[in-house]
Amino acid sequence: MRSNILIAATALQLTACPSAGPVAPVADSSATPEATAPAAPSLSADVAASATASAKIEPPPPGPDSGHGGRLFDQFYAEQGVKGGFKPDDAKTKGKADGTGGPSNNGTLPSTGGAPMLNDAGHDYRLKSLFGWDLKGRDGIYGPGYMNKAYAVNKNLLLQKGAVPDFVALLKKGDLGVPSYASVLDESAITAVAEFVVATRDRQLPHPDDIFELKKGSPNNYVLKPGGDATRGKAAFAIKCSACHGDDGTRELFDDGEFSLGSHARQKAYEDWFKIANGQPGTAMLSQVSGSGKERTQAILDLLAALCDRTAFGLGKAKGKDVSDRDPRCGAYLK
Repeated sequence: MRSNILIAATALQLTACPSAGPVAPVADSSATPEATAPAAPSLSADVAASATASAKIEPPPPGPDSGHGGRLFDQFYAEQGVKGGFKPDDAKTKGKADGTGGPSNNGTLPSTGGAPMLNDAGHDYRLKSLFGWDLKGRDGIYGPGYMNKAYAVNKNLLLQKGAVPDFVALLKKGDLGVPSYASVLDESAITAVAEFVVATRDRQLPHPDDIFELKKGSPNNYVLKPGGDATRGKAAFAIKCSACHGDDGTRELFDDGEFSLGSHARQKAYEDWFKIANGQPGTAMLSQVSGSGKERTQAILDLLAALCDRTAFGLGKAKGKDVSDRDPRCGAYLK
C-alpha cells in the first residue's frame, strides 16, 4: 500500500496556491473562491515521510504541457488577458453590446462571417461554455439531453478528425455558433488550445469519458467512473492540496460560499476534473497532475474518490447542502 501511495504522489505536480489577485467571474464554476491566507499543511508523520520519499522518485516522463491550453479553453481572458481588457457584453441586455475590449471594443467577438457575435445566450465567449467541460458540445453534458445549455454548439471536438493545424484553423475562422478568436488570441495561444483538444481527444491527456459517465436522471446528469482509489487520493490530497485548501478542504469556499471543496466535487465533478487536470485561469494554480494520460486520469479519479468522503472533507462553513446518502454521483466512493 505504501508504494502505491508513493507512486500516486509522483503523478501530482507541486504548485503554488492560487494568487490572491482578482479572478474574472466564471459562470457555473468554482473559480472564484472565498479565500483566506493559506497556512502550511498539517501532515501526519507517515504522510510527511511519504512526501519526502516521493520527492526522491523520478516521475514518469510528462505528457503534453496541457495546462495553459486547457486554461485558455476554460476562460481565455482570465488566463492570458486581452489588450485593453475584455469584459463580455451583458447577456441580460439582449441585442445590445455593452461590454469592453475585443476587436469592436464592446465585449464581442466576430462570428465566422465577421459580424459581431452577441452574448445574448450567456456563453461569455468561453470555449468551455460552447463545448462544455467534456468538449462535446450538444452531444455532451451541456447538450439538450442533459443540462440543455442554450449556448452549447453542435460540434463534438472529441469526434472531430484532423491534426493541430486543423483545429487552429477552426479557432481562427470560427464556425456556426463559434466566434473567431484570431483577434484576441495570438498564434501561440490558439496553438496551445488546439494541442490541448487534440491531446485530450487522443487520450494523451485525461479524457472525460474515463472520468465520468453521462447519466440521465442523476443530479447534474453524470456519475463518476469506477477505478479510483480513495486511499491514494487522500494521501495525495494531504501532500498536494492541503496547503491551499486545508486538511479537510474547507479553507476556501466556492460559488459565493455555497460549497466547500468536498461538497463541490461531490456535486460538480464534471467540472472539477477539468480544474485538476488544467488549473485555474489567471491564478498560480496550474495543472495538478503529470505523466501519461492514463497516469493523469488515475490521479484525478483517486482525488475525486477521496473527496466523496463527507466526513474527511465536510462542508465547513459552506452555506449549501451536501449530497444525501443515496446520491448517485459518487457511487460506491460516497461515505
